[in-house]
Amino acid sequence: MNELKNHIGKKVKSYRKSLNMTTAELGRLSKTSQSTISGLERGERFVTFDSMIDICDVLGVGLYDVLPSEYNKNLKGMDETKEKSNIILDRLSVDDTELIENLVINYMPLLRIINELDSTQKKHLTMFLSSIANNKY
Repeated sequence: MNELKNHIGKKVKSYRKSLNMTTAELGRLSKTSQSTISGLERGERFVTFDSMIDICDVLGVGLYDVLPSEYNKNLKGMDETKEKSNIILDRLSVDDTELIENLVINYMPLLRIINELDSTQKKHLTMFLSSIANNKY
């Protein structure tokens, strides 16, 4: 576990320094205390998952970017998913793209909740939203 803490801490520090950002700035922007950021970078502590996501967002990297490579075994599947997502996004109208950007920027907590739904719940939500979109109440 200490190796993992050290690895994550070094990666966070490296990304932060590449942006010429102080630990205080990173803390403020990620809504995390400066002492927590320092402890993370020294490999002395983990932060909550939500805090780690916020830190990565501020640094402009993904969670997988700070994890060791052995934690990234399934990235090939993620690349295929990303490619499919890009094809779908390329087919959207400008209005639809703006709507999605607005949702991602302004409704991230809602999107995180949706992401935690199981496949059956996601299917029901999709059907519900489709019925609304098609005016089928």
